Amino acid sequence: MSDLYPSGHKGGYHLNLKEDPAYMSMGSFHCPICGVTFRATKVRDVKLIPLRIGELRTQYKDIEPLYYEITSCPNCRYSAQTPLFTKLLMSRKKMIREKITPYIHSLPHWSETLTPDAVFERYYLALLTYSIGFGDRELLEAGLWLKLSSIYADAEDADMEMYAAGEAQKAYLAAFQNLRISPMKFPSLNLRIGILSIKIGDVRTARDFLYKVKIDGNSTRLQKDQADDFINDLKSAEEGQ
Repeated sequence: MSDLYPSGHKGGYHLNLKEDPAYMSMGSFHCPICGVTFRATKVRDVKLIPLRIGELRTQYKDIEPLYYEITSCPNCRYSAQTPLFTKLLMSRKKMIREKITPYIHSLPHWSETLTPDAVFERYYLALLTYSIGFGDRELLEAGLWLKLSSIYADAEDADMEMYAAGEAQKAYLAAFQNLRISPMKFPSLNLRIGILSIKIGDVRTARDFLYKVKIDGNSTRLQKDQADDFINDLKSAEEGQ
């Protein structure tokens, strides 16, 4: 197992990788790190049909776009979410390459066919990139960890699902400390932190952030109702102990 991954990552996972041509297309990409031009599969977002919309995850008909969200260069392994692939801080190109290079020797040979192991590999390579190559990195990293938690859930690894959720919560909390965030985004972020905190058993943080949603004038009625529901669930759980 490559040292790219956390110690709890087991590998050999199963994911339902259905590359339905109705939702997929081939795109041409130019790697901003090594200059190679390559073609890769991407999801056509406009074709996606949501089945269940949640604060932590939206699920879609016929396909799971999370598995295909990261574009990775087959030459240097620079990886990022497809819309961000060329939007890195160009002054960090050398640093990104130096960050990724030590891991390349321990990664499997590149294959155009996406496998479950390759899904995880691309996410963890993107985390390396985001740590130095983009502004607002805490929010980007939080988003990747949140998505990884969902993917580990699909792979039926409950321990890593919780680990990734904890990393997402920490990154969102760091974003509040380190970034200038528009107040309009506070309700969604507060709600997300509250739900993640419940998931990992951090009840005090959950309660604090859910109450922030309730009193925030920018919160929608739906967000306030969701916060209320989660707060009531916490109260019920405490009373039942």
